[in-house]
Amino acid sequence: MQWMALGNMWFALIIPAIIVLYLLKRKVEDRVIPSTLLWQRTLQNWEAVRPWEKLRRNLLLFLQLLAAVLLVLALLRPAVTTDGVTTDHTVLVIENAGSMQTREGEQTRLEKAMTAASGLVEELGNGQTITLIEAGREPKVLLSKSSDQQQLLEAIKHLSPSYGSADTGAALSLAGAIAANETGSGVIWMGDGAADRTVELNAAAYPDHFRFMQMGMTRENTAIGAFVTQTGTNGVNGLVRIDNHGSRVAKGNVTIYDQDEKLLDTDSFSVEPGASRTITWDQLTAAPVYQAVIESQQDGLSSDNEAWSVPFTTGVGKAALISPTGNRFLHQALQTVGSMEVENMQQLPEKKGEARDVWVFDGVVPDRLPDGNVLLIAPERAVDWLPYEGKRELDEQPKTLTTDDSLLRYVDWRDVHVAKSAVLGDMPGMKTLVQAGSTDLVQAGTINGKRVVIVGFDLHDSDLPLRPAFPIFMQNVITWLAPTQAAPIGPAYPGEVLSVPLSPGANKRVLTNPDGQQQSIQATGTSWMLEVPDRTGLYRLDETLDSGQKSKYFAVQMKETESDITPKTIRLGSNGEAQQGEGNQQTANAAGSRELMKWLAALALLALFVEWRVYQRGY
Repeated sequence: MQWMALGNMWFALIIPAIIVLYLLKRKVEDRVIPSTLLWQRTLQNWEAVRPWEKLRRNLLLFLQLLAAVLLVLALLRPAVTTDGVTTDHTVLVIENAGSMQTREGEQTRLEKAMTAASGLVEELGNGQTITLIEAGREPKVLLSKSSDQQQLLEAIKHLSPSYGSADTGAALSLAGAIAANETGSGVIWMGDGAADRTVELNAAAYPDHFRFMQMGMTRENTAIGAFVTQTGTNGVNGLVRIDNHGSRVAKGNVTIYDQDEKLLDTDSFSVEPGASRTITWDQLTAAPVYQAVIESQQDGLSSDNEAWSVPFTTGVGKAALISPTGNRFLHQALQTVGSMEVENMQQLPEKKGEARDVWVFDGVVPDRLPDGNVLLIAPERAVDWLPYEGKRELDEQPKTLTTDDSLLRYVDWRDVHVAKSAVLGDMPGMKTLVQAGSTDLVQAGTINGKRVVIVGFDLHDSDLPLRPAFPIFMQNVITWLAPTQAAPIGPAYPGEVLSVPLSPGANKRVLTNPDGQQQSIQATGTSWMLEVPDRTGLYRLDETLDSGQKSKYFAVQMKETESDITPKTIRLGSNGEAQQGEGNQQTANAAGSRELMKWLAALALLALFVEWRVYQRGY
C-alpha cells in the first residue's frame, strides 16, 4: 500500500470534531408539562455543572464517523501496486539505443522491453488507450491514443534495433507534453536509463503518474574505445585502446585483420575495473583498412567489440594555377605547402579534361565553376555565381570575425595592410572570415556543392605575402580545399549526418554497405552529405575516374557513451529535473500503482446517504 498525499492528513481532525459534538449537552427548550416526577433524572443532568455528557451508543454517530474516515482516506490517496496499465490514457515510451542491445539472458534489453510492452497491451481494459513512442536519436510517435490491441502489438513487433544514442530529454518532454494535455494520463518508460544528456522538466506540468520499468541488470562490458592506424617509415603503426566499463577484471584477446579478414596479429589483455589498456603494433602489413576485434570473458554488449581504422596518409594532390600575369608569391606558396603538383595555365580549358583537386584563379573569374574546389583571388567581374560590385579603397586594418575557424588557425592579421579590395554581394553558403571596415576580405563556404575560398584583394596590393601569416594561411586553405591533404573520413555514428569528400571528375559513384548491398550515389560537387544508416560496420565508396577506380572507406560504430551499459534509473526530482542514478531490476518504481481514491469517495457518499435516511426515520 502506498499513500500518495500524506500532506492531507490534517483533514483527520474532522473525526474528533464529530465526537466532541456528541459529547456536548443538548440545548434546553422551555415546555409546559403536567408533572416532573418522570423527569427527575433528566432534570438532574440538565442542572449539572459540566457542559458535556457521557458518550452514548448512537447509530448516527457511527455512520458519520464512518463517512469521515472514508473521506480522509480518499484525500490521502492510497494506492496498491499493480503491473498493468493504471490510467485511462498511457504514454508508453520504449527506449531504443545502442546500450539496449545488451544481452540479458536469452533476450536483449530491447527485446525485453518489447515483451513487457506487449504484456501491458494485452491487459488493456475497456476505454483505456495507449500512445506509443520510440525514444531513439529523435523521439517518434508510432501510434496516438489507440485502443486497438492488434495494431499496438504490430507496432511494437516491428521495432528495429538502433545502435545510435537516445535523446532521453526530448522523449521525456514529448511524453510529458502529451500526457499533460490529456486528463487521466500517465507515462510508462521502458529502458535502461542510459543517455548522454538530461533535461529540466516542469514538475507542475508533468503528470503525476510516471513509472519507470528497468530493463537492465548486466553491467559487465569490455569495449574498443579507440583504434588508430598511421603510415610510418617502416610500415603501418596501430594503436587499440580497450575500456573496461564493468566491476570485474576483464581478460581476453585482441586481433587485427585487414580488409579481406586476413589475420595480421593478435595479443592478450587484462584490464582493471573502470580502467583502460592501450596496445600498440609496429610494422603492420600495408592495407587500405584495418579491423580490430576483441574477445572478452565477461561482455554484455557485442556491438562495441569491433572497430575499423583507415590509415592516415598524406597523398599528392593536383592543383591548377590560372594567372594571366603570373604570381611568383602564389606559385611558390602552392609548391611549398602540403604535397601539391602545381600546373600553371593561362586560362581555364574549354573542354573537360583531367580533374584537379584545387583550382586557383588569380585575377580571373571563370564563367562556371570547374570540377574541384576553388581558391579565387582578386575577382574583377561579375558572373552568375559571383555578385561582383566593384572595388573599394581601404583605410582600415583587417580584423578576423571568428577565432575558431580552421582557415584562420595561427594566422595573425593585425600587421597586414590592404590597399583596395573587391566588393561582393551576398552569397548563400559563404561566410565572412576577415573584414576591413564593411568590406569582406576573405570568405569561405560552399557554392554548388564545391568548397570555395575567396580572397577579395590582389596580393600585390597588400603586404600579406611578406608576412609570416601568408604561408600559414595558404597551408590552412589548401588543407581545407584538397581532400588528399585531409584526414580519413569520419567519425561516423548511426543516425547522424556525415560529410563525405568526393573526388572531382568522377563519372560514377557506388556505396557498398557492410552486408554487401550497393547503392548508386548521384551527387555533384566535392562533398556529399550522408545520413548515416543505423547499421554499424565498414562502408566503401567506389568512384570511377578517367584514370581508374578509387575506393574510400569509412566505418560506422557506436559512440563510446553507449558502451557504459550500467543500468540507470530515470526519476523526476522535486524540482522537475530528470535525474539519473544507478539501478537494477528491483527498482522501487519498477511497478505501477492503482489509486483507490474514487472507490473510497463513493463509499463515503454511500455512508452519508444511509446516515440521512436513518436521521429521517428518527433513529
